Amino acid sequence: MTLPKGLAGVPADTTSISDIDGERGELRYRGYSIADLVSHCSFLDVACLVLDGELPTPDSRREFERSLAQPRALPPAAADVLSRLPRETHPMTALQVVLPLLDDASAKSAPRLENRAAQREGLLAIAAKLPTTVAALARLRAGRTPLAPDPSLPIHADFLRMLRGEAPHPAEVATLDATQILQMEHGFNASTFTGRTVASTLCPLSMALSACVGALYGPLHGGADEAAYRMALSIGDPAKAPAWVDEQLAAKEKIMGLGHREYKVVDPRAVILKPMALELARLKGQEKVVETLIAVDEHAEKRFAEQGKRIRANVEFYKGAVFAALGIPPEFFTTLFAMARVFGWGAHMLELWDDHKLYRPAAVYTGAGPRTV
Repeated sequence: MTLPKGLAGVPADTTSISDIDGERGELRYRGYSIADLVSHCSFLDVACLVLDGELPTPDSRREFERSLAQPRALPPAAADVLSRLPRETHPMTALQVVLPLLDDASAKSAPRLENRAAQREGLLAIAAKLPTTVAALARLRAGRTPLAPDPSLPIHADFLRMLRGEAPHPAEVATLDATQILQMEHGFNASTFTGRTVASTLCPLSMALSACVGALYGPLHGGADEAAYRMALSIGDPAKAPAWVDEQLAAKEKIMGLGHREYKVVDPRAVILKPMALELARLKGQEKVVETLIAVDEHAEKRFAEQGKRIRANVEFYKGAVFAALGIPPEFFTTLFAMARVFGWGAHMLELWDDHKLYRPAAVYTGAGPRTV
């Protein structure tokens, strides 16, 4: 019996949250193309769409905005744990450790299948605290005092202010908003499937989200953004990229951030993000990194085409350059992925609980037959 390794192409459940057309290079949230959403909608509008199924009305948008503004402050226990973690702790490890402490008491006590509103409220309370958590952790690692959130500011403007200690430029906030929209949701990817599996046990939502963070940490998932950025730094110059690519391919080494399991032509998120990355990098005087990434992408595409393959950059490839231009340390890149994807993860958990079934796939046993000692 031949089984698809990694469950490639195996339907595991149904979803109405996002749709990936890998043959055409398209991604849609609730029916809307990702390009349409980035061009015409705010980050909060898209978060509301992913979570609730429709773009918000003016009234529901104001309520959604309030739900992400008021609960941003960290609980004392979470702040205490962050302050006690060794500085060398990777931010994703720290995020997974502290995330269960961000949970709202009402969501912990409410039956998962009987009180959807409480679960949604608990999810938004956690999502509101993730930017505060990431900014506080970054400042602690740098030997600085964390800053309190300002609920009067939009969530990403407040995040950059807490991270850097100064008000960000509106162009920086707009670029971060767009980048976070692009990585908010993506079907049954590894972290989302992990979260759905854990949530199917009816554990607290925060515990399922913590499992998602663990899956996202892997370099074959969310960690590719940091790896691709460090790769560009190590190459150092666009002129050196072709020789570097040839060496990697000759040694049969993987180039992080190139290719995607779903997309056969191009990752539509990378198409949108690439010019944004270059524009922001030029604004910050950091264009060499993005130009190096572009050179790697273009030369690798040429070499793969000679082998009859179509392999292009995915969203992780250029994302690190965007985050670096915003002053975010490389080891924190994937925590920003979690800040965006928490809305997709939560939407999947609520969807699963609306039509609940414990995940319990079958395994094909290939070990020894019956024996005796």
